[in-house]
Amino acid sequence: MFQAPRKFARLLSRCAAIAAVACFLEASPFAALQAETPRLSNIEVANRAVVHIRSTFFTHSYENPWNAPLIRRSSGTGFIIAGNRIVTNAHVVSQANTLRVQRPTQRTDYEARVLHIAHDCDLAMLVVEDPAFFEDSTPLEIGPTPALNTPIEVIGFPIGGDRVSITRGVVSRMGMDTYSHSQIDSHLTLQVDAAINPGNSGGPALQDGRVIGVAFQVLSQGENLGYLIPPPVVNKFLTDIKDGKYDGYIEFGAFEMQTTNPTLRKATGVEEASPAPDTGVLVYRVIPGSTADGILRTGDILLSINGNSITESGDVQLNGSLIQYTQLIDNLGPGDPIKAEVWRDGKRIQLEMGARITRLIEFQRRNHDTGPSYAIFAGLVFQPLDANLMETFAARWAQAGRPEIFYRYSYYLSGEIYRDTEIDVVFTRRLAAQVNLYAGDFEGRIVESVNGKSIKNFREFVKLADETLKTERYLILRFHGIPRPLVLKSADIRAARKVIPEKYGIRADRNLQGRG
Repeated sequence: MFQAPRKFARLLSRCAAIAAVACFLEASPFAALQAETPRLSNIEVANRAVVHIRSTFFTHSYENPWNAPLIRRSSGTGFIIAGNRIVTNAHVVSQANTLRVQRPTQRTDYEARVLHIAHDCDLAMLVVEDPAFFEDSTPLEIGPTPALNTPIEVIGFPIGGDRVSITRGVVSRMGMDTYSHSQIDSHLTLQVDAAINPGNSGGPALQDGRVIGVAFQVLSQGENLGYLIPPPVVNKFLTDIKDGKYDGYIEFGAFEMQTTNPTLRKATGVEEASPAPDTGVLVYRVIPGSTADGILRTGDILLSINGNSITESGDVQLNGSLIQYTQLIDNLGPGDPIKAEVWRDGKRIQLEMGARITRLIEFQRRNHDTGPSYAIFAGLVFQPLDANLMETFAARWAQAGRPEIFYRYSYYLSGEIYRDTEIDVVFTRRLAAQVNLYAGDFEGRIVESVNGKSIKNFREFVKLADETLKTERYLILRFHGIPRPLVLKSADIRAARKVIPEKYGIRADRNLQGRG
């Protein structure tokens, strides 16, 4: 479920407060097989099922997008599940160049590869072709969601150590929260006070010998507070990949507000809908292409979801506790039925819809799969405005006073920016040359049009610019938030196409294989 941003500053503060550190786990389709496995001690679990993962991986520069990626090293944890598979975090194996795995009792490591990766829930599955790796191993099973204030043990290889570590704590909180790996997706999490450090990522948290969570991130502002990916999220991942591919999370797609204001409740007439005075939330926007698109309407009061009454604060009661109503449907798959009851035009209406996935704000999820897209014209660098670019340039743009960038990014949905634009294009840098001498004032601006033609995405921008350079004497760029155009002579741009990249040691003046 997307954590739809309201203000980029708020998104940055939440993501900065949470540092990705650990997590992943296994699933229930094999519960019958695993139920026959005798319970192991924690030391036996560590030796037979927990895996040390060493990775070399690529990192890309969004400030110098033409640079070759750097190779870095990291380590994390995983664990074996039925079928000779290893579960770990997506952030442990993202953009991996090589993966080596080893159990604590093994004297050698083995080559592994990523079979499935899910950046939206920070989970991944690895396979090892050499059967010797699995000799004397015992797969773990996924257990039920643990109760609050119950003890757990977390097993892993923290701080890059080669020795396995076991820490203890209790489950202190459960709720929907942002997963820092993607920076935008919100799913169920378990908060624990067990020590979780870098390297614990992907390690199992155990209760009664079964996995009840995967360590994956910590709260840097808290003391000894870690987070686990709980069984419902792990099981959803394992169910999703049964058909050989990962589809991802559905998006309900309703922007709603609480109806705690008595005046609002009277104005909407919702008090007539139910004798309960605290029922329903007001839908004020629906995301195009989402589950609710074409079913819910602006102004609807959402009274219940799948038979569960929704409070005026957006909660439902389940097993004696109040939870966000989205938690009931977050782990559904595409096509799964959802029933809703709404108050509309003075009547109770029963609605049915099929769960759907939308990619509308995919660009606001951090990209871990490809390098950055870019194009250079006359020494001016243009890039699509995605999460990685925003992370790289946000401080610089804030200092330079570029509010339109933050507005269009943060209010992409609520401001209906999507109606005209799929992804914005930003003039990010000027590589100084005579041809672009007067372009500096436009740096850090969003391109609005090319010779009078508005653009919807990065690839369209590049295509229009290329066509204009062939047919027009001048390239005229207009930018959001500034009335003055940038005018460049087409002949000068063509002449500089090879000269400027050679001067700055740039191998290619464009890459269109990433986002955009």
